[in-house]
Amino acid sequence: MMIMHFRHACVALASIVLVALALYAPASRAADTAEPWTGMAHTAFRHQTDTPFSFGTIFAQDQAGFIWLGTQNGLVRWDGVRMRRYVSDARMPGSLPDSYILSLQVDSGGRLWVGTSSGGLARYDPDHDAFVKIGAGAKGLSHARATALADDGRGGIWVGTGGGLERVGADGRVYAATSGAPQIAATALPTGGISTLLHDRAGALWIGTRHGLYQRANERLPLKAVPLVAPGAQEPAITSLYQDGGGRIWIGTRSHGAFALDGPAPPHPVLTADGKPALQGEPIFSMVEKSPGILWFGTEGGGILELDPAHGQIRRIRHQPDTPDSLYDDEVVAMFRERGGQIFVATSQAMGVHDPRPQGFLTVRFTSADGAKMSAHQLLVRPDGRLWIGTIGGAIRIVDPLLGQVGEIVPQADISGGGLPKGRVLSMVNGPGGSVYIGTQQGLFRSEGDGRQVRRVAVAKRAANAPVGALAYRDGVLWVGGFDGMWVLSLDGAGATALLRHEDALLGDMRVSAILPLADGSAWIGTRAGLARLPPNGGPVELLPTNALDPTRISPGYVSSLTLDSQERLWMSTYGTGVALLERTDAAGRRWFRRFGVAEGLPDNGVNALVGERDGTIWLSTDNGLARIDPVTLAVRKLGAADGMHIPTYWFGSRGLAANGDILFGGLTGITVVRPARLHQRRDSAPLAVTAIVLGGRKLPEAPFNPRATAPAILTLTPGDRERGFSLEYNALDFAVPGQQRHSYRLAGFDRDWIDTENASRPVSYTNLAPGDYTLQLRKSDPDGGTPARLDVPVRVLPAWHQQNWVRALAALALAACVAGLMQARTALLRRHKRELEAMVAKRTAELRATQGHLETMAYADPLTGLPNRRLFTDEIRRMTAQAQRDGVPFTLLLIDLDHFKEINDTFGHDAGDALLVEAADRLRHAVRETDRVARLGGDEFAVLLAPGGDETVAGMICRRIVEDMARPIEHRAIGMRVSASIGAASFASQENVDTLYKAADLALYQAKAAGRNTWRLDGAAA
Repeated sequence: MMIMHFRHACVALASIVLVALALYAPASRAADTAEPWTGMAHTAFRHQTDTPFSFGTIFAQDQAGFIWLGTQNGLVRWDGVRMRRYVSDARMPGSLPDSYILSLQVDSGGRLWVGTSSGGLARYDPDHDAFVKIGAGAKGLSHARATALADDGRGGIWVGTGGGLERVGADGRVYAATSGAPQIAATALPTGGISTLLHDRAGALWIGTRHGLYQRANERLPLKAVPLVAPGAQEPAITSLYQDGGGRIWIGTRSHGAFALDGPAPPHPVLTADGKPALQGEPIFSMVEKSPGILWFGTEGGGILELDPAHGQIRRIRHQPDTPDSLYDDEVVAMFRERGGQIFVATSQAMGVHDPRPQGFLTVRFTSADGAKMSAHQLLVRPDGRLWIGTIGGAIRIVDPLLGQVGEIVPQADISGGGLPKGRVLSMVNGPGGSVYIGTQQGLFRSEGDGRQVRRVAVAKRAANAPVGALAYRDGVLWVGGFDGMWVLSLDGAGATALLRHEDALLGDMRVSAILPLADGSAWIGTRAGLARLPPNGGPVELLPTNALDPTRISPGYVSSLTLDSQERLWMSTYGTGVALLERTDAAGRRWFRRFGVAEGLPDNGVNALVGERDGTIWLSTDNGLARIDPVTLAVRKLGAADGMHIPTYWFGSRGLAANGDILFGGLTGITVVRPARLHQRRDSAPLAVTAIVLGGRKLPEAPFNPRATAPAILTLTPGDRERGFSLEYNALDFAVPGQQRHSYRLAGFDRDWIDTENASRPVSYTNLAPGDYTLQLRKSDPDGGTPARLDVPVRVLPAWHQQNWVRALAALALAACVAGLMQARTALLRRHKRELEAMVAKRTAELRATQGHLETMAYADPLTGLPNRRLFTDEIRRMTAQAQRDGVPFTLLLIDLDHFKEINDTFGHDAGDALLVEAADRLRHAVRETDRVARLGGDEFAVLLAPGGDETVAGMICRRIVEDMARPIEHRAIGMRVSASIGAASFASQENVDTLYKAADLALYQAKAAGRNTWRLDGAAA
């Protein structure tokens, strides 16, 4: 017999509903106001697991937007891509006084303060990338353990230490708590030190100690104790304090749970439905408001407890060993919400980031009784809004979007009395009267709308246990597809079937994979080889021709899904060849299609399911994320982890469209819920920041070049810095997954166009710039059309002494004097000779000079391109080798071959080949710098000697420009020619000679060709 498991959500929720003693709204409002799927949404984290991120203790965000993480082993600055670590080192001036960080605070002036375990206090100096120390002792703190920091509202900070409370003023001096205004009587605080501090938005100072909570409302009122337990009971140890966006104060304790304070009423404990503290016995290390009104409590060993006071709900967020993007471990020490809204979480082993901001995607995951993650092999949205989920194991879960799982149909070994057989559910469809038809590996079944009374459906002339891979229902007709073709059945009110039609071989492939019945009684049938159409009234089957090379035809392939858009156009997806749109049918009956694949922007050609949104937008799931196609422009946008998705791979045909417009796709590890209305919510662009900068080989602090610098600096290159130049890295401080944002840069005054950068660290490098003023422009653009983020860094290159104006003026005067003297001398000489002799000498001199110039040109220049030939190239490389061995400054050799040049000669003739060589030489001249040397070695072989002083970054940049320039088409007498370039590059080191350098470059060239050409290799490394 079939076994049904029904769970009522009210029973499940009753065990975890919070009562906050008149602080929160009634729990009965939860179902009325909660959004579908929100309560089941998976909380995903991105983890940083490198050793410096472990054992985090405290977070802060500075004015520029960098995240700082204090740990037991140092201080880490994070920009979303790279981290910078600071530790204590007695041998290094300006290092931290102690590597065990207990507290961090950014004061009202933007200064970062660091409290340590045994080294007192330190203030970060960004202009020198160093720390100013305030230790314990004379003119310092009274105790070396700085456990807590808070802004004092007057330009300084409060410092809670192991000995009590002190204040560091805006002048940097340390004051006792009783000195100046505000004043706090030291005797009012218990001994044992301060554990946590909070300066709230109303100006009150809250002080957490091991023996209770204290508060001073303002400067005119004395300090007072704030009792949390009944009179006479021992006050709990306070571990954390937090103020949420609504102004409520939250108090975390070591063993008495959590308390909340809203207004003048006394603090109230957070209780469970049975009246006990919700976090009894669990040390609460940290608290944060995840999103408006939703609180997270970080505990020791218990993960995160999420509290929704408005709906009276709590839930636990824990580490799940089989879910990589779950909480990394359950010891949550510190949490922090950065300015953009993302939550940073420090556990004992890693740092995680969760983005709770409203997004268009939710991930819903369920765990089976054996702990395995649910794989949503098939989905069916029911008329009542519930979702039936066919799983890999054969069970069907019945899920309410608000209440969670409310039932389950469990497969049975013996179904003689009814029930669902063992084996995978392959398809489901809503039938008449609220029924559900279920296609399985063991045949066709029918269920009542409540999931009960599952019975096998007999189909005339068809084996009872034949698999059913596709189902569709419309207007009293059930369409059944299997490995044995298409079966069309009529249904009566009692569910009895009558065979109307059966087609197999005429479909082109009997294995039916997708069905789309239409209002006129016809239907589109997808098979594992292509597409067919069944006309109404028993007409002949139309088998659509396939042609992989004709873009107006469909490609042969496994049809995974069919749908109509709002214009009644047919969309078809295949596994392996992407998506096809039926654009029109001409008068002759020919079908004209338009294809979409990876080349048009799809994330993968393995497309699993299509869903048409009500506005006509087409959504599709692939083996590498989702995509959407605009119904008007037909533009494709890829969607993945950067957009909040956590399921990369999906199942064939597993999709659904809810009544509220939600789109659902079933994947290998759960369900992705798409909320189209939320996809267009733009966010403010995070600021761009310089994250590393090197000038002439020297590392510089980058703070003066960032947007919030008090006095933005000019990056100044002296004559000694010009050869090595400068390099920097930049990033947008949005801490997001790298997505479709476009990062680019240009040096105004040097670069004509913007240069795109794909590297995570956004490297920028320039060398040998001419003297003058430039502006390095950095930008990030948003594909949704948001305001681009931009940062301008002024650059000044100083001239050498001989390049200064007064020197040039003197040189010009001297040259003019020399010219004048020479002219006078020549005039005097000419006057002493006869006119006949002067004419003869002039003529012979001109002939000799012309002959000499012609001989030199023939000896050293390539007659076709005008470039230096192999002989001059050999002389130049030997000269540069000798100079490099003498000076120790390396240079780089590029060997360049034009790919498939022989085909151009053979196809278009030698005139076209010569024109191509001339154009290639011209493009090479423009792709390199003025100080670089270009030569033609013969045939389609070229070489470039890069000027000494450049590094691999410069060589890679020039190689990229050469490859991109060569790939542009070349026009010759109305003929369009295309070639590409393969480049092998090698850098000269002092122990090498010319032969080894040339062999290294030649080997790199061979590797570039072996990699498919149209690329480069540097000393054998991948481009």
